[in-house]
Amino acid sequence: MVYDRLAKPPLPVVLAAAAQHMGLMAVTLVFPLLVAQAAGADAAMQGHYMQLCMLAMGVATLIQAWGGKLFGRTGIGSGFLLPAVFAAAYLPPALQAARIGGLEAVAGLTIAAGLAQIVLSRLIGRLRPYLSIEIVGLVVFMIGIILGIVAFKLMTGIGRPQPLEPRGTGTAVLGLAVMVGLSVWGGARLRNLAVLIGLAVGSMAYFGASWIMGLPLVDRVAPFEMIRWPLVVPDFEITALPGFLVGALACTLRAFGDIVASQKAGDRDWKRPDYPNIEAGVLADGIGSVFAGLIGTFGTNTYSASVGLSVVTGIRARRVAVAAGLGWVLLAFLPGSATFVLAIPPGVLGAALLFASCFVVLAGISILGQRMLDARRTLVIGIGLLLWVSFDQMPGFYADNLPEILQPVVTSSLVLGLLTALVLNAALRIGSRTTRQFAWRPADGFAPLRDFLREGGEAGGVRADAMLRLVQLADEFSHAAPALAGESPIAVTTRMDEYRLEVSLSWTGTALEPGPQPSLEDHVDEDGVMNGVVLALMTRLADRLVRRRLPDGRHEILCVVEQ
Repeated sequence: MVYDRLAKPPLPVVLAAAAQHMGLMAVTLVFPLLVAQAAGADAAMQGHYMQLCMLAMGVATLIQAWGGKLFGRTGIGSGFLLPAVFAAAYLPPALQAARIGGLEAVAGLTIAAGLAQIVLSRLIGRLRPYLSIEIVGLVVFMIGIILGIVAFKLMTGIGRPQPLEPRGTGTAVLGLAVMVGLSVWGGARLRNLAVLIGLAVGSMAYFGASWIMGLPLVDRVAPFEMIRWPLVVPDFEITALPGFLVGALACTLRAFGDIVASQKAGDRDWKRPDYPNIEAGVLADGIGSVFAGLIGTFGTNTYSASVGLSVVTGIRARRVAVAAGLGWVLLAFLPGSATFVLAIPPGVLGAALLFASCFVVLAGISILGQRMLDARRTLVIGIGLLLWVSFDQMPGFYADNLPEILQPVVTSSLVLGLLTALVLNAALRIGSRTTRQFAWRPADGFAPLRDFLREGGEAGGVRADAMLRLVQLADEFSHAAPALAGESPIAVTTRMDEYRLEVSLSWTGTALEPGPQPSLEDHVDEDGVMNGVVLALMTRLADRLVRRRLPDGRHEILCVVEQ
């Protein structure tokens, strides 16, 4: 059964789905654990830090799920099932800040990054030309691949003393097999619980293997104490600021992509992003990071893996996000809870992450396919992808050859790929607005006009649905054109860019006006009735339609279609 955003699933379904998402979210607790270790925190400090991290995830998730308005004006939160987790984009600069200034510097710079994201949320509308939908798709795709690689490393134990250990890798493969099997061959109820059942089976197998081998069941034990705050006092380390600001931009685009993917998943007729909803979601994302910094942790961000999980299970209800957020808040105040959360075997967590990452990658590809990719868009995506791959393949090259001023900025493959795509997109936008003209004679039929419009659309990478509407507009006009212009040619001018298609039709003759109401008693003006019908249909098809008289006496009709 599918539960959309505003659906009210039964309580058992809500709790089970929330448990699945919480299990998947727990993977990202590895990031703050690494940061705490880099700062030199002892075991007790790490335990308290993890409790604050759980509180940060819970509060940020609740803010994102709210989807309400502040003072009746500013929207806060997308209202989608988009749990907040610790962002991989913040990890490199957070590790750097932790080594330089400890957890205090991480907290202070996280506040700065959250404030930067809040500012960006107010500018998304103005930045639309530079945050094109293909860049959003590129970010979602890259994040899906990165999540998959992280998952594979967790499953195989790469980076640990004993990779491919049967206990770790074997139970991870078993958990993944259960998830895949239930999602493919299981019934509706089992598919909804596939990840949770896979986590349970994999974890029990791991604990059983540990008991048989005489190994400890839990590797990390947190102190049995209440949450402690303040743990650190936020400080500011200017040298690590550029990396955090780039991380804020990457998190903004990730939230952008996750919200667009959520909008698309819940709407079969989805055509274009809902920008007010995106702005509200990015704002909530920034507020969540500010809160995380204030309590001493580092930045949170929407979780692409949860988007994939909601797609595969069919459970997209906002109530699940609320339950997951409250669950993390309760765990944060539960003494020793960090031990419970960290008890899930890393390999089994990796299996759940790999399962979800498949759907994130597909979402990125789907978003990329929303537009016809012309040469400019192909180069933006292609070069961004290639440099993204090159960073991990040739890490020493960038570390040794980049100017010193760029070293703190280019901290990860995601940041490099994103910055490359943004710079190229901005540079190649020069001259991207194309203008074409054509003299069309109604006596020649509609085909020449249709071909002219399609050629311009293909050259400009116009969305297929937008191009279809433009052709339909011209088709409707062609039925009235002979009566309007007679034998005279009609001047056709098209202007196309990233977000708008315009076609101007101007002629000498009769104006296109609303037609008279037909009557059985009076003489029927057939041309007038036809013109009225054509105008009504064109008005319905266009996002904006303007009729006017030009200074030279010609009539003009301007049709605008938004992409």
